[in-house]
Amino acid sequence: MSTARMMKIELVRADEELYCVSCGRRVTYEKNVVVFKCPNCGEAKIVRCNKCREHVNDYVCPACGFRGP
Repeated sequence: MSTARMMKIELVRADEELYCVSCGRRVTYEKNVVVFKCPNCGEAKIVRCNKCREHVNDYVCPACGFRGP
């Protein structure tokens, strides 16, 4: 049985610039980018690029300081 957690993915406005919180790259028009609210505080929007996800690079929530993989 899978133990994966379900995460709600955020919708993003078409005119909004997106930057990966792990590496800082602009990822507005890249494929396989994920956007979700911080799992700790639920306030900040976390944006992660495909490369940082593949490399399991840490991210830090800008609102509460939560650190995630």
